[in-house]
Amino acid sequence: MEYRTGNETILLVEDEEPLRKVVVELLSQLGYNVLSAANAREALRLATDDQQVDLLITDVLMPEISGPELARQLQTRRPLLKVIFISGYDDGSLAPDGVLPNEVVLVHKPFTVRALSATLRQVLDN
Repeated sequence: MEYRTGNETILLVEDEEPLRKVVVELLSQLGYNVLSAANAREALRLATDDQQVDLLITDVLMPEISGPELARQLQTRRPLLKVIFISGYDDGSLAPDGVLPNEVVLVHKPFTVRALSATLRQVLDN
């Protein structure tokens, strides 16, 4: 099975530790440099001005600071930062309340390696 790979730097923010560890390993095997954070505050500390970050992958619903708010804060400092949201909730649970803005890239948990790798390349290459 062939997966789409890359060498960009990805900031992964996921509050579920077992899932975060699996995704870090997966992204590393696909060739990406991975910065890993358990929450948005940790992610903001990692994403310093001198730290290269090409893509943010963040859970949508997290304690304290949501994924969309984290993305907004990071994109204020890094306008070209690309974002993929991940969530175990369906679109209907997220969209009506305005949790997610329109036209975002959302990958549903659980996801396959093939689906994630293809989505990563699609977002990074556009």
